[in-house]
Amino acid sequence: MKKLLSLICPALAILCLLASAASAAPPTAYVKGILDQVIAIQTDPAKSGPEHRKARGQAIREIIKNNFDFDLMAKNSLGSAYGGLSSGQRQEFVTTFSYLFQDSYTRLVLDFLKKETIKYDQERKEGAGARVNTKLVRTNETIPVDYLMRPKGDGWLLYDVIVDGVSILDNYQRQFTQVIRTNGFDFLLKKMKTQKQALQ
Repeated sequence: MKKLLSLICPALAILCLLASAASAAPPTAYVKGILDQVIAIQTDPAKSGPEHRKARGQAIREIIKNNFDFDLMAKNSLGSAYGGLSSGQRQEFVTTFSYLFQDSYTRLVLDFLKKETIKYDQERKEGAGARVNTKLVRTNETIPVDYLMRPKGDGWLLYDVIVDGVSILDNYQRQFTQVIRTNGFDFLLKKMKTQKQALQ
């Protein structure tokens, strides 16, 4: 029975546009699966135009929610400061960070990734995880975009995206470190919760 369920569940997930990429897919196939879903949403005639931006955003946000390792990202974004937090502070930070990242990355994807051509280059092991190099090809420019991921169960979860040499996670860490050094963690968390409330 368990074996039958293990076969049925992935099959059902593939039928859903918003499902995460297929389990046990090679890293490049995993990334391509995510980007294909996003491009399909962005180019869907039924969701075109500014009046459907919210619907596109909700669909893209669900993909982001299912495919990023927010626990690891939140921990790494705080660097050494994470070790000094209580379990309650950690959970509150992860929840707030996750919400804000999903919002900001959704807006980035909505504005940045539309009908561009995506070229898939190298795939290589990086630590316990993997790194997939891609290029976003536009009419007048080519932008390198690298996706970093780690194994999770029998699949993958992303934990960083490097756009034109700039790591999204490193950028968060620099900002958070500066705020904590100047005003402390509680100030940072309060500021982030205020941002979250403004978006809700």
